[in-house]
Amino acid sequence: MQANRSRQEHETVEAQAPLSLARMRPGAGPSDLTLRPQQRLTATTPVMLRSDRAGSAPARLWTALTAAAETEADRGLAFLFLPVAMGAGAGLFYGAQRDPGLLGPLCGFAVALILALFAGARHIGLARAGGFAAALFAGAIAGSIEQRSGTVLLDQDVTTGITGSVEAREFDAGGRVRYLIRVISTADPELGRPPERVRLVARAPHPPLPVGAAISGRARLSSPSGPVMPGGYDFAFRAFIDGIGAHGFFYRAPQAADPLAQPPPSRLQAFRHGLRTVREQISARIRSVLPGDPGGIAATLAVSDRRGISEAAVDSLRATGLAHILAISGLHMALAAGTLYMLIRTALAAAPAVVEAWPVKKIAAVGALLAATAYLMISGASVATQRAWVMLVIMLVAVLADRPALTMRNVALAAMAIILLTPSAVVGPGFQMSFAATAALISAYAVLAARKRARQGEPGLLAGSMPGRVIILFVKAILGLAITALVAGLATGLFSAHHFHRLAGNGVLANVLAMPLVTFVVMPAGVLALLLMPFGLDEWPLRLMGKGLEGVIWTAQYVESLGGDIVVGQIPLQATLAASGGLILLVFLRSWLRLGGFALILLGAVLALPPFRDHGPDILISEDGALVALAGPEGLASNAARPSEFLFRQWQTALRDKPHIAPVSLKSAETRTAGSGTESSGTARSDARGSEAQTSEVEGSDAAIDPKILDRLLASAAGERSRFHCASRGICAAIHHRAKIIAIREAALIGAACDRADLVILAIPVRMRACHSGATLVTSRTLRVTGSLAIRMRSVPVRSTASPDHPRTTRPGFTIDASLEGVIRPWTIQRYYDWRSRSYDLPN
Repeated sequence: MQANRSRQEHETVEAQAPLSLARMRPGAGPSDLTLRPQQRLTATTPVMLRSDRAGSAPARLWTALTAAAETEADRGLAFLFLPVAMGAGAGLFYGAQRDPGLLGPLCGFAVALILALFAGARHIGLARAGGFAAALFAGAIAGSIEQRSGTVLLDQDVTTGITGSVEAREFDAGGRVRYLIRVISTADPELGRPPERVRLVARAPHPPLPVGAAISGRARLSSPSGPVMPGGYDFAFRAFIDGIGAHGFFYRAPQAADPLAQPPPSRLQAFRHGLRTVREQISARIRSVLPGDPGGIAATLAVSDRRGISEAAVDSLRATGLAHILAISGLHMALAAGTLYMLIRTALAAAPAVVEAWPVKKIAAVGALLAATAYLMISGASVATQRAWVMLVIMLVAVLADRPALTMRNVALAAMAIILLTPSAVVGPGFQMSFAATAALISAYAVLAARKRARQGEPGLLAGSMPGRVIILFVKAILGLAITALVAGLATGLFSAHHFHRLAGNGVLANVLAMPLVTFVVMPAGVLALLLMPFGLDEWPLRLMGKGLEGVIWTAQYVESLGGDIVVGQIPLQATLAASGGLILLVFLRSWLRLGGFALILLGAVLALPPFRDHGPDILISEDGALVALAGPEGLASNAARPSEFLFRQWQTALRDKPHIAPVSLKSAETRTAGSGTESSGTARSDARGSEAQTSEVEGSDAAIDPKILDRLLASAAGERSRFHCASRGICAAIHHRAKIIAIREAALIGAACDRADLVILAIPVRMRACHSGATLVTSRTLRVTGSLAIRMRSVPVRSTASPDHPRTTRPGFTIDASLEGVIRPWTIQRYYDWRSRSYDLPN
């Protein structure tokens, strides 16, 4: 009876004790059940019944949230968010308009670290907050250190004599040579801010100069360009990080310079020159055995030499979501190291004595690590390849330590290592897409593995017979490829849409068909060919690799014929950030809290759709003012019959693939004005659709600079709006949403253009900054500071001065969004440099 009474008292206390008094951890014993001192039960203590708490919905929700959060914390979730905080710090550092410096992040890191250490286990929430703040400042510190190792960017286009040393060279299909040159000196004129390294193309036939040779020639140098539109990819930033200060071409064949003009190379430079020579020899050998696109892709997979791949093949791979095979990333590194890992382990397993005496698995892991390091060196060690190598090294070290290799913790370690080494990679698409795909795949297969363990022991379909097992194995392989392609495609599609404004419509199908060839034919044959190449036995593995690549190219072309990529246009940054946060929660969390990830992804999708997403700019202006485009209902009208394919194509994809509308020549406008309306109109429309309209020469030079030419162009534009009407010497006019727009290259027409137009674009540098008439003036001098422009049109009310009772009218107004206005960083400082005074004209 005493035992029963004690059991009943224990059950009564357990039923009546409030949930806030104690919490039993999973696996805890009775000694772990404790009451807070101020809440110990006495004879007079009021006890809250469990049924009372259960009746409160907010209380139940809070209890569930607390339990789920504690479960995630017990799994080490805080560690997984450290690289997220570090990446945010690096992104904020590089996204700032002014240089944050190094002292501020260092002080912030020290304060946050001290806070985390002193909080300790007594205030775990405060300690974690301090740790995340320290990680954020660590990312900023890494960015500041990396920024200090950047290069000098050329301040403006110039023609000069170059003398330097060849660091690398590449050959394209047309026989042209592209040299990477370390500049020793410049002459005629001598540059005040010479770039350290330049990339120049030699078009004239000549004996190619070897790596390490001294080279000289007269060249046209161009400064790296900024974003083609606000929110676009900054090519100058990438050039600054890569250490390439200018690009251009030789006017004539370059000559071998005096070897005494260059300093003797260091041991590290000599080692790098030797590696580049080996890369060239490997590329040449592959192309001699495999001509055409298969040889170009094989050389890309082996030594990252893309110059031999045709544009048609690249477009097909990109449209079908297979372009990722052209970048040596985690997939290639894993396949190359994995192939050698299996070869070593299989060879050692053939000797039972070796298996019993030595750790075969760890020996194979060491061999795979050495193979991955060799692959890193001969492939050029690009940022993407370095990222893949770091991730693979961490996983192989986990194998050596008898720990699981593919875990989310290892992915977090790899991300932190890469952020510390190359923090600029955080703002690029490669880092984002690579880790998004890796984390999503690990998370997805963890869910599938858990479901498999839960159903362990249940009989499967067709499990009894050999044909049944073969069918199951085949179906599982296809499902595995489909799941991998689907999960990776969904995870990377978010960043592909943001950076490239497009999605692969049939990417899953293309990857399901092509990746078995890449995995089981192309990469194993390529690894075997590289191993046998020093012995001259590489021909048959290369031919097998070529057959596999032919199948990949055919697959891309076939899937493209079913429907290419989907152009989604420019995605707002806030939409991408919301969806990225949702993806992080979805792959990191294991409890029902991961549903918050779906909510954030849905929020990102909503922000990417109207009315939250604006209609886009009405006018686009390139950073030199030479190209102007009007976004109209029928397409994108430019002031050039054949605009720059590189620049204009990016505008088109950002504006959801609007077709190009070429300008109307002055001759067509005069004919239409003279009266043959039907025929001329038809001619104009044909020119617009075929992009074949040419700017006709006006008879006499006086007619080209006569201000009346602007009146004639505006009169012609009034009959066909949202389209440029042009004369010779780059004189164009258009009427777009009631606004009169004039784009010229003649300084003599500035005054006349300001008097007639609402917006004047002048593609030459002048000191004039504004029109006296009140028109908006954009010149190449102002564009040098602001970068490319995206302009949205609006109506500005005008108050009548004649009578207060007269109704107010409106005039066209412009909201201008500049790519780089106010951004003063090492990769934009060259825009403020004045070569005449050799000083910087910085704003106050």
